[in-house]
Amino acid sequence: MSKKMSYVVAVESAINGELTPEVIERLGDLKVSLEKRNSRKSEGPTKAQKANAELAEAIFGAMVAGESYGSADIAGLVPALEGASPQKVTPLMKGLVASGRVVAEKVKGKAVYHLA
Repeated sequence: MSKKMSYVVAVESAINGELTPEVIERLGDLKVSLEKRNSRKSEGPTKAQKANAELAEAIFGAMVAGESYGSADIAGLVPALEGASPQKVTPLMKGLVASGRVVAEKVKGKAVYHLA
């Protein structure tokens, strides 16, 4: 049984201009592997990403114009986030801020959010 060439050795050989049939075969295997991995990325949002998008929409729907909310306030605003930590709420709010629907400000070192 012959030992299979590693991807690293195949790439190093190709860089050095040593293109043997074994190197070409191994690089072809690497290409197939990378294409397979990249195709999985385009399948769409994961289950967690879908759940987080729904939570962000629930937060946006529960916010009232003219009111300011801290991360702890937002956790109590949406029943699905009841008892959630600010660490869970903050990334959801960053998504809403990036979309331009919510504005974030720093007040006494803490983030405060309100509708745009």
